[in-house]
Amino acid sequence: MKAGVVGAGILGRLMAFELVNAAWSVALFDQQASMEMHNCSAVAAGLLTPMTELEKCGEVIFDLGSVALLHHWPNIVGALDATEYFQCRGSLVVSHPNDFSELQRFTHIIRDKLQDKTQCQILNQTEILALEPELAKWGSAFYFTKEGCLDNTVILEKLAHYLKNASVQFYLGEKVLNVMPSKIITQRDTYQFDVVFDCRGLSAKAIFSDLRGVRGEVILLHAPDVNITRPVRLLSPKHYLYIVPRKHHHYMLGASEIESEDESNISVRTALELLSSACYLHSGFLEARIIKTMTHLRPTLANHLPKIKYTDGLVAINGLYRHGFLVAPSLVKDAMQYIQHGVASVIYSNLWEKIDANNFI
Repeated sequence: MKAGVVGAGILGRLMAFELVNAAWSVALFDQQASMEMHNCSAVAAGLLTPMTELEKCGEVIFDLGSVALLHHWPNIVGALDATEYFQCRGSLVVSHPNDFSELQRFTHIIRDKLQDKTQCQILNQTEILALEPELAKWGSAFYFTKEGCLDNTVILEKLAHYLKNASVQFYLGEKVLNVMPSKIITQRDTYQFDVVFDCRGLSAKAIFSDLRGVRGEVILLHAPDVNITRPVRLLSPKHYLYIVPRKHHHYMLGASEIESEDESNISVRTALELLSSACYLHSGFLEARIIKTMTHLRPTLANHLPKIKYTDGLVAINGLYRHGFLVAPSLVKDAMQYIQHGVASVIYSNLWEKIDANNFI
């Protein structure tokens, strides 16, 4: 069977990964000329935090993310020889003493939605010291035991290498003009496949009419004086900060979420908020070095949930919002379930929508 995958972000690469492992012949298309690309998957923190996402999201994201974190990602990083760039050792949430009511509100929302309350534990200063000694200045924190993170940059690179070794055919720098059932039309040629998988993100507005971009901004720091080993969120009424550890004292800072399709450089406001919050969390960030700042648009649908549209010869997945690495493995597995056993077999049926093939004529 032959598959054409359009879009080489995390979703497209994982889709190609699953297809080649199922013995499909795969072609991967992307308008950028290199797999070392600047897309929304590259501008990500790599958070795998399904429980803390419950504050703003419903059970769908929690279910998709929990399965991906505990089952799919361990298998993926194992196949990629990238286990050292993935961890599932929990995450911490803290707040300024004056903002403790915000922390209580945050955790009450989550605990109300969690069936297993033990996944959200209140830690005192002694318990924080045992987990993250350099955060012991915080008198209390919430510890989400089954959360983690990965290094998105390395995972994207490892997937590209894996796909090349698996003889995936790459069509890079070739602008896709139209995606149709069993057919991909580019500026150079028309290509036929048994099934086309549309993973283009914002370029797929012709299929997803309510698709929009939400601006995200992140900062990568090198902080030799900081030794934090788990993802940490700092809450305040104005904004949230997350800090995600990388190897060799590198940390990704983020949290901005702006309803705009502006792809310009990071704003002064965001940079000040993120950097000042990081320094408040840990004074070691005062002497950190800014490696780079990044911005991109996250493909978002009206309800902030992903959607899978399908018809014979076409599967289109979109709307991953800021949950790309968290939910992509589960969505890809569901797409494979559909291809192999039909739509009646999919797990997340509420995310699936049949489209009329006549719309593409």
